[in-house]
Amino acid sequence: MNIALLVIAIAEAVIILGLIAYLAINAASINRIYENTKQIASKNVEVEDIPLSGSGSTKALAHNINVIKSNLISFIESTKGNVITLTDAIDALSKSTTSNEHATEQTTNSILTVAEKANEQLQLVKDNLEMIESNDEQLKIIDTSMHSIQQTLHESVNSCEVGIRNLEKYESDMKVVSDNLDKSMNILNEFNEEIKEINTIGEIVVDLSEELQLLALNASIEAARAGEAGKGFAVVSQEMSILSGKTKENMDMINGILTKVTESSQFVNESINNCSSTFSASSEIFVDVSDSFRVISGQSQQINKKMNDMSGKYENIASNSSVSREKAENIFSASETISDSTRDVVAISEETSANSAHMTQNVESLESMLISIRNLIKQFNTGVTPSSKNRSNKVVIAYFSKLDNFFWYQIRRGVLYAQKELKDNNVEIKYFPYKDDIEEKQFPSDVSWCIENGVDAIIYPGFLELANKEIAQAANKGIKIFTYNCDCNSSIKRVSCYEPDQEEAGELAAKAAAKAIKRAGNIYIIAGDRKQAVNSLRYNAFVNYITKNYKNIKIVGTTEVTNIPEDTYKTELEILKNHPEIDLIYSTTGMQIQLAKAIEDSGRAGKVRAVIFDHNDEIFSYINKGVIAAAIDHDPFSQGHDPIIYIYNNIVDGLVLPSDRIKCKASVVDSDNIKEHLVS
Repeated sequence: MNIALLVIAIAEAVIILGLIAYLAINAASINRIYENTKQIASKNVEVEDIPLSGSGSTKALAHNINVIKSNLISFIESTKGNVITLTDAIDALSKSTTSNEHATEQTTNSILTVAEKANEQLQLVKDNLEMIESNDEQLKIIDTSMHSIQQTLHESVNSCEVGIRNLEKYESDMKVVSDNLDKSMNILNEFNEEIKEINTIGEIVVDLSEELQLLALNASIEAARAGEAGKGFAVVSQEMSILSGKTKENMDMINGILTKVTESSQFVNESINNCSSTFSASSEIFVDVSDSFRVISGQSQQINKKMNDMSGKYENIASNSSVSREKAENIFSASETISDSTRDVVAISEETSANSAHMTQNVESLESMLISIRNLIKQFNTGVTPSSKNRSNKVVIAYFSKLDNFFWYQIRRGVLYAQKELKDNNVEIKYFPYKDDIEEKQFPSDVSWCIENGVDAIIYPGFLELANKEIAQAANKGIKIFTYNCDCNSSIKRVSCYEPDQEEAGELAAKAAAKAIKRAGNIYIIAGDRKQAVNSLRYNAFVNYITKNYKNIKIVGTTEVTNIPEDTYKTELEILKNHPEIDLIYSTTGMQIQLAKAIEDSGRAGKVRAVIFDHNDEIFSYINKGVIAAAIDHDPFSQGHDPIIYIYNNIVDGLVLPSDRIKCKASVVDSDNIKEHLVS
């Protein structure tokens, strides 16, 4: 009995102690929930998550409050970014409205001018129609004249062809006469040569007669001496003397005749020569005349051909003139329509001008709304806020950034939001974005420009090392150097560094992984080069946190991959094929999309999910599909915004910045808050 009472007493004590412990645990959780809700109610959302302990309902309440806080922070940060988007849109709309007003005014003036010109155009078209009709009459006269000229030219061509044929016949006859004269002259020349030979024979005969006469004289002398015996010989001698005398007389007569014949022959020869020369000259003249007729005939044919071409062109001109007349009539009609339409357009322009004025009012209302939104956001403690103090001199801050992917676009939005916040604080932000490696080569010269123009501060990502020499020179000249995203070389005298905490990121990834697989399962790690600090810190923090806090989670393997996307994708496919036991893959690299595609292509979607780093629209779509469980990011918006505000407060308010680093907060996007990030 006593033992039973003792057991009952012990049991009651245990129950009481358990109840006390339960109440104590729940009381701690409830107190933490109360404090967090109180902070959130006072618009301070920068509070740590409530530990998930206590009873089921208390744990669920703590989880829901954590989600609400996370969603509120995401909403506020998203709203900040949307403010920039809306501001840019309003600026563009404002410029467009102003331009539209000017354009409307110019359009109205232009239309009035058009109306005046349209009336002038009507008169011009009318005058043009009259000119076209007059041109038609002139063209008809030209056509008649052209046909007459063509007929005359045709007759001239025929006459030239007849003349050429007659000249060719005459030329042929003249050639025959010339040939005959040449033959006659040759005959006469031969006759003259024969006469000369006759003269030579006559001279021989005369010489013979003189010798006969001398012989007769000698014979008579000898006959006288012979006396009676020589009487017969004397008679012969006498007859020879008579014959010699007659021969000489006859030869003298023949010579006279031959002389006359020779003289006549020479005259005839000269006449024939003159005729031949005359015929030759005439032949050359007729050749020239014949050539002239041929030239005239050729030119007449060419003129006739050109007249035919002109006749064809005249027909085209006449046809075009008819078409022009029709078009001119259409233009006349269109001009009348334009004149009527301009009056309607003027009325529309006046209505458009009124609408532009109304749009200007709407733009002003939107600007007022944005100012109200910014003032509302300022009430929430989500980050550093600008000092209320101002410096009399303008503060000039140079901000350098890459701009080649979604992460840097978000940084740009943070820079623009800081510009809006400091708009009325006499601050100028010089923003230097580099869209690619080629533009990045301008970094040293841009820093030199900052030195020459005496900016107050330079903010840049520490991994950009092209301008280390120029950055060091700027620091030596008193320009404040502030790094973000990654720290710079230790030799550079920078003020501070706004840098992500990679160990915190690794722990957040571990918590997200445990949440995705409900604190039990197998994880495989895809790691980048662990000689690089970012990969090493993310890897070690993840492994340590999983090992320490989740006994039912096992890390079944690790593989390092290269920076080559295709190789990484193939490696991940091989891992998924060889490890069917995997529930989740954690990746420290920047090749998140390759991992998501490998999970899908391997057929393991829905069975294996991933925890990765960085945020962009494509990653968000994979989270929405359930391929990626969670994505950790180091708030690029704040990396654009906060360094500017910190360095401004340091310059105008003397805010002391930690020389080590300012921790950039990390954020997680998963199934609980993905709707806040999806583009509808």
